[in-house]
Amino acid sequence: MQVSDSILSFATMHRGPFKKKELAEHLRACGDMNDASLTTLLSRLVAEGLLAKTGWGEYALPQDGKYKWVLLPQPDSSELARDLKKRYPLADFCVWDAGCVVPFMLHVPNVKMTIVDVERFLLQTFFDALREMRPNTAVLLHPTKEDYYRYGSGRDCIVVNPLFTESPLETIDGIVVPAAEKVLVDIAVNPEFDYLQGSEVFTIYENVLRDCLLSLPKLKRYARRRRSIDQIQIILNNIDLPSHD
Repeated sequence: MQVSDSILSFATMHRGPFKKKELAEHLRACGDMNDASLTTLLSRLVAEGLLAKTGWGEYALPQDGKYKWVLLPQPDSSELARDLKKRYPLADFCVWDAGCVVPFMLHVPNVKMTIVDVERFLLQTFFDALREMRPNTAVLLHPTKEDYYRYGSGRDCIVVNPLFTESPLETIDGIVVPAAEKVLVDIAVNPEFDYLQGSEVFTIYENVLRDCLLSLPKLKRYARRRRSIDQIQIILNNIDLPSHD
């Protein structure tokens, strides 16, 4: 992940003006970044129209601009991903948090859920490993809607799901996370996101497509891989859809 993407993601999380000092502290936690380089990058993003300068040492996303929605790993999920990578260095998997969609929601649910998508033949292996690694957390293996509400709802939980081939993924700070296109399909299809699959999922889609840069063709390709293109197309047909690539 490029530093410029990290800056735009930080701006996205703030959804308002932020200080250069706050950004510098965030970037230092992720890696080395000196003040001169940061100033240059910020100036470049302002010149490209991706950021707006709102005051002395203060920046924000332009009001009419779109940004790339990047799923920055949270501390708990980062630690979990690194623990899994140490144990299974050759496995293909991604780790992400259900809370990534909260900024685009109308109603904020009380949900603390981490999703681990892994190659299908390693599902049971990862399930067993996660139960050992996180004994105080509910771990659900490819749950049905009923399984989630019975064992995962209302408490911290980890959901282990199959990773579909050709899933849109990105690597951030050495951790593999889903791209925005994958997240949008998964929240509309996966049983553990049933609490979103009413009017809320339409709100999320509309807000993401309004505010973010993403690829509808990529989203639809992944939906076809999941055999859910008809379901996704219904959502797209029933929201105010801006033009996308």
